[in-house]
Amino acid sequence: MREEMPSLDRSEARQLWATLGAEGKAPTELTRAAHLLPSYSVGVEQWVDRLSAEYLQDLCRQYAHFKVVLAPYGGGKTHFLMVLGSKALAENYAVAYVPCGPSVTLDKPLDIYRECVKHLQLPGDEYPGLQRLLARIVEVKREQIEQAQAPDPNYAFGQWVLKVSKHPYPDNAFGRVVAEALRYEWDSTQATVGEAAIRWLQGEIDTLTKDELASLRLAKVPNSSRNQLGQNLLMSLIQFSKEAGVNGVVLLFDEVETLFSARGKALLRVLSAMRVLVDLPAGIPGGCPMLGVFSAVPDVLEQLSHYPALEQRLKVSGSPFEEGNNHAPQLKLEKIESQNQLLSNIGKRLINLGKTATGHEFDLKIQSQNAELLSKVASTMNLEVNARRLFVKTWVNILDLQARDGERLFAEKEFLVRYRGFFDELKSAEQDGDEP
Repeated sequence: MREEMPSLDRSEARQLWATLGAEGKAPTELTRAAHLLPSYSVGVEQWVDRLSAEYLQDLCRQYAHFKVVLAPYGGGKTHFLMVLGSKALAENYAVAYVPCGPSVTLDKPLDIYRECVKHLQLPGDEYPGLQRLLARIVEVKREQIEQAQAPDPNYAFGQWVLKVSKHPYPDNAFGRVVAEALRYEWDSTQATVGEAAIRWLQGEIDTLTKDELASLRLAKVPNSSRNQLGQNLLMSLIQFSKEAGVNGVVLLFDEVETLFSARGKALLRVLSAMRVLVDLPAGIPGGCPMLGVFSAVPDVLEQLSHYPALEQRLKVSGSPFEEGNNHAPQLKLEKIESQNQLLSNIGKRLINLGKTATGHEFDLKIQSQNAELLSKVASTMNLEVNARRLFVKTWVNILDLQARDGERLFAEKEFLVRYRGFFDELKSAEQDGDEP
């Protein structure tokens, strides 16, 4: 367990405290997560460090690799993705967090591409998105041109953009269109089709007029070609992102199990699309520098048997990840350490966050005992939900109560009642459409 604590100010700590008390999990905005998660994150850092050393610092700088993170509902999957995403930003990767659901499914690659572009976060940047990527690339090129002391910066930039337009990206039109978007970013008074190019690159292909399509030498995309367009645009974007000076792209697909509720042919479409996504980068000349991570509940492994081609790609051969095999495709979070010890460590870490958030100086001896007892209760109760998120929500509220009403040692029976009560709240939220 890492002991260094982030320097959260009182306002930040209170915001995080309120979120944890209400939902049991931190926000999924990557720039905030990188700053907030260390204040209570426990256990996952060693695995993330292993992934970083093996893939972010080496293998994924040229070629694509995929992992699937498995844990029951509330078992810390999103938390793990956020810690990994934060680490990826620190390792100079662009990162996109994509929560799957009814509007974003793997069997609609153009929708996936739109979400990836929309949420693409660059290291050191406050906001995500395509225009931030274009701005960063132009900034990098300005610096390079200045360092080279080019006599005519506009001409030098134009020559580089010309090379981009002719580069053989997986999508034939990508280079040509992104060149127009770059010209617009460099000088918005000179590129008349720049705005249309940006919309197309954002996946908003139906917003372009006939004249705009003609100016970009594009045709209207028929429905039968949209899946292939989405696939090619995603691979092109990943290759192109290196122009921003990043090492590659990390794609974090959360809540994939929501897509496996389909049956029959609909399920096969999802499984086939997932297999295509895993295989797609392998056929790209020059490689695609990326790490793709899916998160899901363990039950999805049963569904993979309906599609042997995907099952084979995500099957563990030899020792699993928890036994030191970094190349194992499955990461089972319950194997990180014992549930009881993990929750106890999280509880003790949250005491420090609570001090900053509430302004109350907690008695560490009393609260350490309370944390250990609550972790025991959470680890032994079988409520059809993993304990991590529920434990965090319960423990934050108990600490908050004591900051107001005074500290005391809780009895096991009272912990049982309170823990069960918060479980009922989360189950009610699940029925309303949220993951517990």
